Amino acid sequence: MSWQPPVGGAYGSGYPRQGSLVETGWLDANLDNPALRIIDCSADFYAEPGTGKTRWLDGHIPGSTYADLLETLSDPDSDLPLMLPKPRQFADAMGELGVGSGTTAVVYDDANGMCAARLWWMLRTYGFNDAVILNGGLSKWRMEQRKLTRALPALRKAKFSLRPAPSVFVDKLAVQENLQTHRACLIDALAPEVFDGSLQRYARPGHIPGSINVPAKTLVNQHDMTFLPADALRKVFAEAGMSALRPTIAYCGGGLAACSVAFALYLLGADGITVYDASLFEWAADPALPLETGNRPG
Repeated sequence: MSWQPPVGGAYGSGYPRQGSLVETGWLDANLDNPALRIIDCSADFYAEPGTGKTRWLDGHIPGSTYADLLETLSDPDSDLPLMLPKPRQFADAMGELGVGSGTTAVVYDDANGMCAARLWWMLRTYGFNDAVILNGGLSKWRMEQRKLTRALPALRKAKFSLRPAPSVFVDKLAVQENLQTHRACLIDALAPEVFDGSLQRYARPGHIPGSINVPAKTLVNQHDMTFLPADALRKVFAEAGMSALRPTIAYCGGGLAACSVAFALYLLGADGITVYDASLFEWAADPALPLETGNRPG
């Protein structure tokens, strides 16, 4: 890139890793920047197919395009939902959105940043590091009464080059191995009632043994959906039982909420961050794999 997004985020941030979040005011002032590719990747896992795009068509940030995490950016050959697409599928989809050399992808969603975090991680997995998340996403943009449009953007296709990069996504075998080695901290990003098994959303209730619980919703300010500042994020992880940064495997139900946890850890400077892509949709469906219920002491 010939330019860089501003360093820093909400509250003065204090993140050891800065520059991966941009603020609504900055984006509003840079909507005409030809290097930007603004991407709405809002998705509702439990709504009718196409709901995310319908909402985008009803009103979106000017110049933004829409990326469908549930269809275009999921592996069609997998029996599991929301699995990481194959490299060529992902590259073609990003190229259609104009993401390529010399561009910066600004990704956002209309909820609490989970979808944006997933797309951000997918881009890094395939070697594209010029991506930022809009802090607060569409929720904060609307709250501030910034301009929305129904106009369709002019598509600017590009060549998305796949580059070797360590994948942040891991599979069931990696999690099984970790149950023996305890090398990584297992983090369940779901709500406490799903974690402890009192609410069953998957084939079996509970969490993977040894996990701590860091619900994705606790990582953002519920007023404007911005990520908490560094000290507050550290407190959330510490209170869950992670007093020091270490390699991590985050999981949830289908790989969305876990990406928020992973992104928050990235902001805090952690290394060895991974996401169990299939998460409980796969794990809970296999009766041979262990689950436990109740709260695990921090």
